[in-house]
Amino acid sequence: MEQPKNISDLTAAILAGGKNTRFSGKNKAKMIINGRPLIERTIDVLQAVFNDIIIITNNKDEFGKYKHIRIAGDIYHNIGPLGGLHSALRNTNKEAVFIVASDMPGLSIDTIRYIVRNFEETRCEVLIPRYQGYIEPLHAVYTRQVLGRLEEFIKSERNYSIREFLKLVDDKYLVIEDKGSSRSPFLNINNPEDLQKWY
Repeated sequence: MEQPKNISDLTAAILAGGKNTRFSGKNKAKMIINGRPLIERTIDVLQAVFNDIIIITNNKDEFGKYKHIRIAGDIYHNIGPLGGLHSALRNTNKEAVFIVASDMPGLSIDTIRYIVRNFEETRCEVLIPRYQGYIEPLHAVYTRQVLGRLEEFIKSERNYSIREFLKLVDDKYLVIEDKGSSRSPFLNINNPEDLQKWY
């Protein structure tokens, strides 16, 4: 039986604001994989689950062609993914956001649906998948309840680590089964060598 197109009233936020120093400043979201910019595949996958999608970037002109997708920039700059998470939470009126990095070519609709369903049943402040023993905080659900604590953390800390921030919230971890696929749904393209491994 065909699954419903959208199962979630959450916002999906694509974090596309990194400096991309290991790609000579080129935005990883615009990498061409299988003939298409990675950002387009990311949008396609997320549209199968979410009605509301936002790209978080400080280079809005790079994504101007995606007029059907909302775009917002960081409010706090140069603090890494925490700045993107903060902007996503500030730019939604939904209960929570599903955060995803822009450099994940293996995104899986089924995996995302599984995470969202578990979040809706678990009712924690943050739900983070754990895969092959590693947590994936940039492929996770964050509720707006944590926004105030996030702002305080950003203003008071010099170490803008998501893992440090997670110590302040009611987080739970969801084990995602490794089905032996050669292409992980959580793979990040961190450098040109990783991109070559994808093919």
